[in-house]
Amino acid sequence: MVSQAIDQWLCAFPLDGWIRDHVAAVFQNLPDEVRADLMDDPEFVVCDFDPGPNAVLEVPVRFSGGGNPGRSIVLKRTIKLRPIPFARWVIAHELAHAYLRHEGRSPHEDPEQAADSLAAAWGFPNPRIGAQPAR
Repeated sequence: MVSQAIDQWLCAFPLDGWIRDHVAAVFQNLPDEVRADLMDDPEFVVCDFDPGPNAVLEVPVRFSGGGNPGRSIVLKRTIKLRPIPFARWVIAHELAHAYLRHEGRSPHEDPEQAADSLAAAWGFPNPRIGAQPAR
């Protein structure tokens, strides 16, 4: 059961419940090789924070001794105020950055475009693209 494995894996991270549910939903849609790359990486961390006026952001980093640099994504809890398609796109976009190790898929590809493209390929297109401007 993929969803059960994802839920169990996410319990290792101190995430807000709403955010955890949406991270799990995005993980369920990831290709198997992407999901495995992230979930099987002992250095990968997911966390959230409340960006209030006195907030102190401490990003947990893991080093298992395997020689790989730690990877993490940090999500602002204010994401809960956004529409679900936008929130899930942000999560997928950040996971794409982690998967690509903050690089493009080729030496000349912009990392932001690469992350957007992967998120869309995984079923989470940027909802702002193609949106009509407010009048």
